[in-house]
Amino acid sequence: MLLRSDVLSGLAVFAAIGLAVQSDLNREVAHVAVDHPAPEAVSFATDVMPILEQYCWECHSEESAELGLKLDTYEAVMAGSDYGTVIEPGDADGSLMIDMIANGDMPDGGDPVPPEQLEVLKTWVNEGAENN
Repeated sequence: MLLRSDVLSGLAVFAAIGLAVQSDLNREVAHVAVDHPAPEAVSFATDVMPILEQYCWECHSEESAELGLKLDTYEAVMAGSDYGTVIEPGDADGSLMIDMIANGDMPDGGDPVPPEQLEVLKTWVNEGAENN
């Protein structure tokens, strides 16, 4: 017959093992967080604007706003064209500008946007298309 103290001692051992395992897991999670900091958000000013300047401004700036689309300021990018928005914050797949660049429709007659720079644009849009 088990005594109450035997049952309590057994439970205490299981609790101690559980706490030790939890402590090791917490230490491992803290170690991972320190070794792998979160990536910085894509910046409109330093990451996105240079891409737009290189590939888009010839046709979509203050001097030449084809279809009413200006891509030379954040406000202009977010305002879109005569036909509506071209960026859907948080949804690169639903953003007309990203779609047209990815499909090779834009830039019209110019060098295509390289895949790594297209990824920068997609990431910026998916992160919410912030003015940062």
